[in-house]
Amino acid sequence: MASGHGLLAHLMLLLDDSSPEAIAVDPMRPASAVRIEAALIATWPRLQGRVHRIDARIADVPLEASDLVVSVHACGALTDEVLRHAMNAKANVAVLPCCHELLTCDTGGLEGWMDGSLAIDATRAARLRHANYKVHAQTIPANITPKNRLLLGLRPALNEAIVR
Repeated sequence: MASGHGLLAHLMLLLDDSSPEAIAVDPMRPASAVRIEAALIATWPRLQGRVHRIDARIADVPLEASDLVVSVHACGALTDEVLRHAMNAKANVAVLPCCHELLTCDTGGLEGWMDGSLAIDATRAARLRHANYKVHAQTIPANITPKNRLLLGLRPALNEAIVR
């Protein structure tokens, strides 16, 4: 969701070759997306035909409970839209939020105790738990990205070994 170039969809298939396909959703496809996909397929031919682009808004793409919804650097409230759409479908979800907008994102009233961006992500985690998701909050190395909080929401029936 909010796939931009579609790089993440390709990377997910490289990491999990057992998935038959990935869908990259974004209403605006960058011009360089075609070149990036061609370069990835030239290096990893097994990706050919497995990533499907949908030029649409997140809410317009149907999801199923069996889907894994992933979004990296969906700016501001776009992360909340991804989470909401995944939760409505009861799908597993992983987000790496960025561009925390204090005026448009829910801080849960926690900004008096903690940094505003952390309050937003803590509220997102609480929203997932309230929807009966198993929540895992992790960080990735800051030298990869300074916006490095990873939030995973797993349906209770999912094998927890995936997180490890």
